[in-house]
Amino acid sequence: MSFPEERLWDHLNDGWSRMSWKQRSLWDAIKVAPVQWELRGYGPCWVVALLGETVIYYNHFEHGFNRSAWSRLGVIDDYQALQCELEDAVQMQLARIENGHDIGPWTSGAIPGEDSKPEEAERWLGKSAQLG
Repeated sequence: MSFPEERLWDHLNDGWSRMSWKQRSLWDAIKVAPVQWELRGYGPCWVVALLGETVIYYNHFEHGFNRSAWSRLGVIDDYQALQCELEDAVQMQLARIENGHDIGPWTSGAIPGEDSKPEEAERWLGKSAQLG
């Protein structure tokens, strides 16, 4: 199931309104018109920014913006489990530029009562039971 573009624009506009001047400057340089790319193993997600080999995308499974490497146009390589606001994802990209490498965070806590891919969890649980 795809996440509606109208709701994405609500998140984009809200995030932009909370950005610092420095964040807005970077955002203006890297933003793209929202386009759906395939999040490897999960389905389509909205890509909203590109900088080199990094995309910022909205992960509607986790309800937040994330960054990922990409190696083929139209495919997001890495699933990120953060529930970042847009301005936080842009700030992480700013920090990467300033530091020369990613400083994290890499994951955030689970959302109580939500499991976006129960079949994935069942598959992993089944594998771990076979190994143990």
